Order: sequence, then structure tokens, then C-alpha cells
Amino acid sequence: MTDEITLEESFEYSLHNLLEWLEILSLDPIELCSSWGNCNVAWELVSDLKTDGNAAISNPRGYLDAHQKQEVLGFLASLNSIPKSVLNGATSVHANQEAMSHPCWFQVKASALVLLKTLEPAVGKNKAYFARL
Repeated sequence: MTDEITLEESFEYSLHNLLEWLEILSLDPIELCSSWGNCNVAWELVSDLKTDGNAAISNPRGYLDAHQKQEVLGFLASLNSIPKSVLNGATSVHANQEAMSHPCWFQVKASALVLLKTLEPAVGKNKAYFARL
């Protein structure tokens, strides 16, 4: 017996994680850092958004439409505008909160809310998938 994950499962988990990271972005910096564990939060968040976002849009078993995929791609590309200084390895609570309080996050957070709205039809399907497990 193997522990391989199917393409469908891979898509659903990637989408689930992407949606979770987008929602986490709506938290204020203190809550966000606390929920993330206060260890290099900015870099981890951006890395996970990119990993799960790219996996969700490239999976052949996914159900995102062309417009939704394009919006995800645009959002992921916008993450490249975050200054490298914000993504440096913050290891203290204060440094993480400072990094997540940088003004660059205002636009990222606004874009995340728009993307969540665009992905609403997929949210329902994703929740239904996990409700069946």
C-alpha cells in the first residue's frame, strides 16, 4: 500500500491552504504573527502563498476557471513587490510584528480580499470536498 496523494487531493489541499493564507492576511500584525508562530512570518507567508497558489493553478485536476487562475497569478506576482528587507529572517516577536506592519502589506491585504471574492465559488467546492472526508 502506498501513501501517494491523488491529483484531486493535492489540488484540494493546495487550494485549502491558499485560501487559509489569504484569510490570515486579513488579521492585524499581532494576531497574524501569533497565528503563524512568530518565526520569519513574512518570508514563510509569502513562500507558502506562492507554493500553494502555484500548485492550485497548475494542477490538471483543479476546477479553477481561467479568470480565477489569472487572478491568482496576478496576486502571486504582486508579492514580488514586497521589499527584501521585509522578508529577511525575523526571529523575534517584535521583528516579525514590525515586518508585518510594513506599509507594503496594505496593498497585498487589499488584493487578498479581492482574490478571496473571486475565488468564492471554489471556496464552496473546497469546503464540500473536506466535509466528505
